[in-house]
Amino acid sequence: MLARHYQGKKFSDEVFSTAQRAKEAIDKYGKEAVFNATLGSLYDEEENLVVFDVVRQMFRELPLTEFTAYAPHFTGSEAYKETVKKTVLGESYRKEYPNYFFSVIGTPGGTGALSNTIKNYLNHGEKILLPERMWGPYKAMAKEAGGSFDCYALFNEKNTFHLFNFEEKVKTLSKEQENLVVVINDPCQNPTGFKLSQEEWLAVMRILKEAAKQSNIILIKDIAYKDFDTPEYEERSVLSELPENMLLVYAFSLSKSLGIYGMRAGAQLAISSSKEWIEEFETAAAFSCRATWSNASRGGMEMFVKIMETPSLREQLWEEQKKYEKLLLERAEIFITEARECHLDILPYRSGFFLTIPVGEKIREVTRELEQQNIFTIVFEDAIRIAICGIPKRKLRGLAKKIKDTIEGLKG
Repeated sequence: MLARHYQGKKFSDEVFSTAQRAKEAIDKYGKEAVFNATLGSLYDEEENLVVFDVVRQMFRELPLTEFTAYAPHFTGSEAYKETVKKTVLGESYRKEYPNYFFSVIGTPGGTGALSNTIKNYLNHGEKILLPERMWGPYKAMAKEAGGSFDCYALFNEKNTFHLFNFEEKVKTLSKEQENLVVVINDPCQNPTGFKLSQEEWLAVMRILKEAAKQSNIILIKDIAYKDFDTPEYEERSVLSELPENMLLVYAFSLSKSLGIYGMRAGAQLAISSSKEWIEEFETAAAFSCRATWSNASRGGMEMFVKIMETPSLREQLWEEQKKYEKLLLERAEIFITEARECHLDILPYRSGFFLTIPVGEKIREVTRELEQQNIFTIVFEDAIRIAICGIPKRKLRGLAKKIKDTIEGLKG
């Protein structure tokens, strides 16, 4: 009975199943006895889900109808669209990007932004180019769109971005396909916490501009965690002279920026030097919105506009984001320092919610043994992800040694 193009499509989500086992362990042994490194949301030092004070204030002050009514338009209000542009590109974006055209589409979280873009630009039978260590739903979105995927290596032997491999993959696919859709999750990459330097981004853009001579290039920059990283350069410095057939789409998420994971609010922000491409983007994305989810969360979008348009509220939000960015870095420093002391390998971490430990072929044995010790992690191919966003500093002390001892104990 199932439509032929949907037969065989099944998503196995280890995150939620492992998180459920962690919850069961907490119910049985108590919170203090369990290391729940599965969580993808931000928790404080008492292991409570973080709710920003400014968000609590908005729930009290905004009229109830702002949460219960439909959005003013199924692609989001004009105020929301403008606020997204200013947040991502800067208050004076029109002056700083004089030769570009822009479009914003409100979506249910960053996932909606990613899904909309992939389904609209990945032709049937084509491959999307993804990082080899990635958030799993990217692959599911490609499959749902009728495509498949190839992967570029994230790191070289020096543990810096593998530009050579990235260039080789881009060259190959751009010669074979009409469209080349590329995803880069930056900054605060999930699952590693890696981010590219300005020099690396300039090299990436050079590679993609050259590939645009062969095919249309659609670069999706997943910036879901951007507000928990301090930029080291201005975004405009890597966005000069985009070819007309190159489209840049930011996947923006309020789940992380405001900590409103369940409200499902985000946006696609498209940039191009071609007015025609932007108009085409807007038409297709709007159609997909209406045909898939109708409209995104009015409450989430209106809350964001209110905060960002009110200087005192905006400053309060920024202060709270920086407070938790600092906490994440402190947690990471504890784990990384102790990992170095016990010679536990970690992939390069710069900022964000997660870090990753390469394990190898015995990954399943290692995770099973860790769970026997009430240490719950998420498997990413041959590595485990540690969600430092959910583990307090007191529990991180000694955790690296426990993991190292477990890995060593299963060798041979």
